[in-house]
Amino acid sequence: MSKVLRSFYHNLKEPIIICDFSSKDSSSGNKLENLDGVYFNKAFKKVFSDVISESDVKSLKKLDNKFYFEHYLLESENIKTNSPLKDALEQKRNYSLYGMYQKNEREFLYFLIQAFSLKKYRIVYFYDVTREILTERLTKENEQLKIQNREFLNTNSKAQNQAVKLALLNRISTSISKTIDLNDLINTALKELSIIFGAKKACFARKKADEEAFITEYTYPAASGTEFSGGGEILKYDKQTTDEIFDNKISVKICLKESENSTEPLKTPLNRIIIPIMRNENLIAVLIIFTTKKNIEEIEKELLLGVSMQISSAITQAMLFQEVSNKKQEVENALTELKETQLQLINSEKMASLGQLIASVAHEINTPLASICANNEILKRFFNADTPFDNDTLEILRDTNSIDSVAIKRISNLVQSLKRFVRLDEETLQAANINDELDLTLNLLRHKLKKDINLIKNYGKLQPVNCYPNMLNQVFLNILMNAIQSIEKEAEGKTGYTGEISISTEIKNGMLFVKIKDNGSGIKEEDKKKIFHAGFTTKKVGEGTGLGLAICKKIIEKHKGEISFESNAVKKDGTTAKSTEFTIQIPV
Repeated sequence: MSKVLRSFYHNLKEPIIICDFSSKDSSSGNKLENLDGVYFNKAFKKVFSDVISESDVKSLKKLDNKFYFEHYLLESENIKTNSPLKDALEQKRNYSLYGMYQKNEREFLYFLIQAFSLKKYRIVYFYDVTREILTERLTKENEQLKIQNREFLNTNSKAQNQAVKLALLNRISTSISKTIDLNDLINTALKELSIIFGAKKACFARKKADEEAFITEYTYPAASGTEFSGGGEILKYDKQTTDEIFDNKISVKICLKESENSTEPLKTPLNRIIIPIMRNENLIAVLIIFTTKKNIEEIEKELLLGVSMQISSAITQAMLFQEVSNKKQEVENALTELKETQLQLINSEKMASLGQLIASVAHEINTPLASICANNEILKRFFNADTPFDNDTLEILRDTNSIDSVAIKRISNLVQSLKRFVRLDEETLQAANINDELDLTLNLLRHKLKKDINLIKNYGKLQPVNCYPNMLNQVFLNILMNAIQSIEKEAEGKTGYTGEISISTEIKNGMLFVKIKDNGSGIKEEDKKKIFHAGFTTKKVGEGTGLGLAICKKIIEKHKGEISFESNAVKKDGTTAKSTEFTIQIPV
């Protein structure tokens, strides 16, 4: 190569390789192993300084090892061994391609490699396009980033909107979870949903029984200027809308009327959202929102469906609570009535017991009254006589006066006992001596305790006990009258029979024990389980109500005590001696 030509290439700014294939014939082709010489210009040595060595051929091989196709050529015979530099050198025709040069582990350069033949020389020209390629790539990446950024901003905007809605929905959830009052719950739901959708109006309408129609109960905001108003308007919808809400689906529709049966059109078309409220898979009500928002996205429908489930659950709980409250009130009313009925029954039984005492009391009063009347006749005769009183007469008057005093005292005691027995202090606990209360009851039954009934009292020394004295007197009276009637039944047709009633009292281990035992006819085995049942009686019609012992049991339970009995349990001389013993236990 002439010095002029070499000088020209040597001073070019782009790297150049000049390969000499002069000693080889043209048929053998340009092969790297057939090179006669290689020449690198100054620009080449500067750019590819990392491969320059003492031998230009070795440098060329190093350079070849560091060049790669950015995209492999499919028509290449051997992709693995081929390289852009080798292709450029070994071709005879003009050649142009892009190659990638790995300068070090992390640095890559891109070149437009152009090669042409000049007589026996193959000249390869390297034009650095790294900046252009990287700029182009950065431009593409920047465009992609812009697209991604727009998508991100759009997604972020949607996410923010959804976050706001979720926050509001969470507020609904939190608000409705704080109350079980149905009115507060529905009003909260309507108000919050109106905020979310910028609603012109929101309603709650309950489903009408046995109809595919609804009746409004709450409206927000109220036309009167207040927040909420009542309802009463009937709402009916077309078949498609009705089918959707009965299938528990959110119905969204642009409408000109609130419902099919509305007489007044809306001032402007509104998007009507109907949210079904279900209870045990049955439609019970709907929430209706009227908004100017045109498009309701699918995710918003899903959120609304979630709200529907939450509100449905909360409303169901509120309704159940309301039902339970109503039932509770009904039970409380029934309990009050029951207490009143129980009190009436107790008083009824007391009056029945008193009815049985009337004959006894009348006899008790008549006996002293007869004495008083007889004495009055005696005194009348004396007072009508004109003769002065001698000593005998005065003695008779003194005896008469003494007899009258005793009779009057008997009547007074009887009346006092009766008054004490019928006192109405059921709701007042009083400290009472149980021995005295038993004597009071026995005093009323004195005429019933005939000469052939032996009364045995084994009273213990008792401290006053807090109790309802009149109620306990009723228990004592009932058991004692049953004992007397049992003895009378056992004595029928028998001679030499003596009845016996024993009463014992004691306080032991913090419990008051009262035992009343008789040797009457006893209680049959088949009747023992029913003895305390209301309405059960072994007496003849008109003689008993069947409530006596049942009420006795309730009275003792009111005192937090127990009443029990044993009957026909004592054996004597190989035979069963009939007897019944009632035991009353009351905590002191």
